[in-house]
Amino acid sequence: MLGAKVWRSGMRETVEDLPRLCSLAIELGAVDAKLISADQVVVRDWVRWKCHFGCDNYGRSLMCPPHTPNPDETRALLKEYEFALLFRLKPSAPKTLDVELERRIFLEGYPAALVLTSGSCHLCEECDVKRGYCVKPLEARPSMESCGISVFDTARNAGYKIEVLKSKDEEYFRYGLVLIC
Repeated sequence: MLGAKVWRSGMRETVEDLPRLCSLAIELGAVDAKLISADQVVVRDWVRWKCHFGCDNYGRSLMCPPHTPNPDETRALLKEYEFALLFRLKPSAPKTLDVELERRIFLEGYPAALVLTSGSCHLCEECDVKRGYCVKPLEARPSMESCGISVFDTARNAGYKIEVLKSKDEEYFRYGLVLIC
């Protein structure tokens, strides 16, 4: 699939022309990035269940379940995309890096670029769930997990070695995913 042709802005490109998006992610502060086909993004029902039964942010943020797309909606969305840019970040990287990367890819001529983050949104001290709309829509995006994406399976599909941490002292990375068509 990675040899496929992409139509963009009336021009024909090959995926070999897209590595610059990986370089762009690194330029903005990612540790590294890999371009994968959208069908390598793994959606599992259990992932969202782990949000419901195991995360204390469930229902407390508009970027978390039950306010985010469910796994079936995510599967349907992924069918509209051809590629995904999976990137790793140090925990100290600014939360806004994800959205800035989405914006820059959009400006490269990919108007459907959409980023999904990892973990809960912490842009506001407290999310105003009762009013039902985000006060920072230009910065906030749902997490992959909240939409049912298995970060572990997707990262492994991209060639990353990822394991469950056994201790809070272990080094780890956050992941982000930009959908591209």
